[in-house]
Amino acid sequence: MFRNTLTFKFGKTIGLFYLICMIAGIFTIVVEKIYYLLKQVEMPDYGLSFVVIILLNAFVILAANFFVVEIILFIIDCCRIKKILSSRPKIELSLLRLGFDYLLFSISILVPIGYMCAILPNIIHM
Repeated sequence: MFRNTLTFKFGKTIGLFYLICMIAGIFTIVVEKIYYLLKQVEMPDYGLSFVVIILLNAFVILAANFFVVEIILFIIDCCRIKKILSSRPKIELSLLRLGFDYLLFSISILVPIGYMCAILPNIIHM
């Protein structure tokens, strides 16, 4: 039943987006470190990691915006719960695929919550 909701379908897509952004950020920082290591020069105070940090900040702002969209979709799903309950297609998925779908959805929920938990104490103390 849960797989038929708009929240789940949108959440999987956004979870994949978050996963790709995190992997790209980590990959870019690692490549920069390896580059300076192989070149055998001291890494400057600025550089690619600064750009990645700015991009990750933009990413968490997007995370908060998409979280609001997910809340709206959840409200829509609550309004159409009768239709969702009546349409139960029997789809056989592998356990690996099912786990990956739920992992993506959980990432789409946990990333914005983590962002809000990290930023709210700073806002409250202002």
